[in-house]
Amino acid sequence: MIMAAACRREIVELHDFFQGWLDGSLPAAEAVFARFLLATAPAFTLIGPDGRAADRSATAAWIRAAHGTRPGFHLWTDDHVLRAAGDDWALATYREWQMHNGVTTVRFSTALLQSDAGAPGGLCWVHVHETWLEAPEE
Repeated sequence: MIMAAACRREIVELHDFFQGWLDGSLPAAEAVFARFLLATAPAFTLIGPDGRAADRSATAAWIRAAHGTRPGFHLWTDDHVLRAAGDDWALATYREWQMHNGVTTVRFSTALLQSDAGAPGGLCWVHVHETWLEAPEE
């Protein structure tokens, strides 16, 4: 069974990758970008907070092209909760915070992860659904 700690670790580590990729602190190398590709299932789907769905190919193309486009960007997650799990899958929720150019946004995310020995953290992302939340005033 997939444990809460493994889900939290994978969520944090993938978002650390996004932080470094988008702010440009990670090199724009295929070996580095492979972290995203290895962590997402071929049938991966992302439903963004605007309601639009993107498959793995479209999501990867957007992320790849966005390397270094957000200097000063800060991204983190919190409120990680394992909602359900089976022998080789887990459903988790978390909040994703983004701070860029003095603006803070937050979204609530639900992720379906599956065991995968070939994935960097041993878990592969199958589906993510994001919903905007109102960020507290600073």
